[in-house]
Amino acid sequence: MSKATAIVPVSYNQYYIGGEIFNVEAWDYTGFNGLVAALDAPGHFAVPGQFAVVMTGTETGDVRVSIDIRATAPQETDLDAWDEVVEVSLSLPGRRRGVTTFNVDDFDLPDFPGPGPYRVRVHARGRDQGQELLMVEDDPVEEHLILVWPAPPASETVHKVTDAYGAMIRAS
Repeated sequence: MSKATAIVPVSYNQYYIGGEIFNVEAWDYTGFNGLVAALDAPGHFAVPGQFAVVMTGTETGDVRVSIDIRATAPQETDLDAWDEVVEVSLSLPGRRRGVTTFNVDDFDLPDFPGPGPYRVRVHARGRDQGQELLMVEDDPVEEHLILVWPAPPASETVHKVTDAYGAMIRAS
């Protein structure tokens, strides 16, 4: 249906899928998979989430993000090319239905076609390299792929979690 790739400037090791930016200091990450959290407006885990926070190894700087919006679920999950792959459900009831950050909400990435429910599979690689550099300018070392398709709400599915940055988050 729609595909695109953009350079997304992240800060505080994160970007968002949909939603408004809420009081992040109140969020509780207990039991977090380390990559993507589906949250309700107060910042609690939810199925489906009203929005999602995606954690990046890169603290400040650029991450390459691709979105692939599909009409149906992908037939296979590509685990070989990625360090982390996690799937969540989102409802996206607000006006924002795409990738946003603290400062920017207009990327050359497609928004989801309308309110969900959607299944969202986030893939990441290069988070450990991004964490080592802290600030990444010009040529991102970290890459994310977000696959999206309409689907009824379902529990989170962790397909693969292998990078050191995600392990650090899961241990905290």
